[in-house]
Order: sequence, then C-alpha cells, then structure tokens
Amino acid sequence: MLDAAATLPPVNFTETQAVAVAVALAAQADAPYATDGRMALEKVLDVMQPEARRRAEQLAGRVWVRGVDRRPSGVSRAIEQALATRHVLALTYRDGQGQSSRRRVEPHLVAHSNEHWYLIAWCQQKRAVRWFRWDRIHAADLTVQPVPDRDLALFGTPPTDAHSARSKS
Repeated sequence: MLDAAATLPPVNFTETQAVAVAVALAAQADAPYATDGRMALEKVLDVMQPEARRRAEQLAGRVWVRGVDRRPSGVSRAIEQALATRHVLALTYRDGQGQSSRRRVEPHLVAHSNEHWYLIAWCQQKRAVRWFRWDRIHAADLTVQPVPDRDLALFGTPPTDAHSARSKS
C-alpha cells in the first residue's frame, strides 16, 4: 500500500503558463537541458484538457522567435550528463582564432553571458579554470573519470546582475 502523503497533487498549468515555458525554451534552444525541457513541455501539454491545450498551442503559434542555432544533440547531451554525473569530458574545442584542440576538462558550472552559453571547467591540460564557449565545442565525450571536488571560489564570483536558474524573480 502506498502512503497517501507520498503522492503529488496534479500539476495544472494555465494556457499562458504553458506558452511561457514554450517561449522560454524556443528563445534558448541552445541552452543546457533544452532537449529535456522540450520533453517536459510535451508532458505538460499531454495532461492539459484538450481545449486548454488547443488554446495554448494557438497562442504559442502567435509568438515568433528568430533563428537560434542549436548545437548537435550529442555534444549538448554529453555536457549535460557530465555536469549531472560529475564526470570528466574529453572535448574538441575550436578557439576564437579557429585553432582546434582536444582537452580533458572537469565541468563545474554553466553560464550565459553576452549572448553565449559557456561551460566553465577545470582544464586538466592547462591546470586552470577555462571558459569554453558552448557553440565552439565540436565534440564532447563523457569519460568514467570522476570530477574531483574543487572550491567554487576558484571559478570566481558571479557578476552582481547574475543569478542561478533557480532564483525567483
């Protein structure tokens, strides 16, 4: 027998709440966990009443988002898994001058700044913190090597106008 206290009440989204999630996902299609976000949105839409879903889809169709370049899903998925499971990544990275390198990095943070997403990691080759622009990562392979704990102070202090994805407005 299941404990009644362990169940969750149904989650009810309004049409505009579902559209707000859809707009956020469409506007940041290259964001970390965007694929999982789109899958979650589909689950939300699937449990909405048919008329509410129709109205939400109709409203979402009246919101345009101009072209967002999505990274190949294999790269994004490997980075997302490395962050979640705390494993080292083997990256192929092309810098701003077009020079390609292969590196093993310890992912610690993800940041959005100046219209770009960045993987902030400890580079084992350079033995230092490095910011890797997400759209310049051309290959990412998850390894079995665990990421050691590092003091987050090594990675700097976020700007005063920065906040976590969880912070409430």
